[in-house]
Amino acid sequence: MSLQLVIFDVDGLLLDTERVWQEVWRDVAEAYHMRELGEDLFRRVIGISGRRVREILAESLKGRCDPKEFLERARGEGLRRLETQLRVKPGVFDILSYIRQRGIFCAVATSTCRVLTEERLRRMGLYDRFDYICCGDEIERGKPYPDIYLNTLRKMNVGPDRALVFEDSWAGVEAAYRAGVPCVMVPDLLPATERERQRVKRIIPSLKQGYRIIDEMICEDTENRSCIEGEMYNG
Repeated sequence: MSLQLVIFDVDGLLLDTERVWQEVWRDVAEAYHMRELGEDLFRRVIGISGRRVREILAESLKGRCDPKEFLERARGEGLRRLETQLRVKPGVFDILSYIRQRGIFCAVATSTCRVLTEERLRRMGLYDRFDYICCGDEIERGKPYPDIYLNTLRKMNVGPDRALVFEDSWAGVEAAYRAGVPCVMVPDLLPATERERQRVKRIIPSLKQGYRIIDEMICEDTENRSCIEGEMYNG
């Protein structure tokens, strides 16, 4: 089947937000005299959102401070820093241009809410490069559940075998895997585990290498069609 759609996560993949958030969580934890928990705590919530984040906080903080207060403080400080520290990850503009040149649809599937997603993509000059954007506040269950990818496939009227996902986190990889969509992992703060290695098509260090995988899939499809046509002709 020909490749028709490429879907991207945002945080940690298109935008370099995870390092900002990691620093924020470390600093907030230090303010509560829990510096040793800060970075590890953030790494546990990468790629997920909503109730599960609050559950992890409650488990980890164990009464040392109020989880809701911690989360609100971290969120406020993180949003403030991202107003000036937001950056686009290497290779993003090149791969999006390449996808457009090849006539392939392009979409976003992010756990972040629509208001923040749209503002950041517009500010970084990325918003108009996507045919569809699906956000975390528009689905019932977030990653690692497959809902956000299934919704994107449905909206774009594309089957999972005609799509490709780029993700940076375990939760995103798991969501793509459960949706039946081939996935390329571009690890950010967390390295790939053996579980992720078994679930992805490829692991690459940067989106700078991503266009090659897209090209390989297009070439594989062209070669397959050529073989079929050759068999029909020779038969």
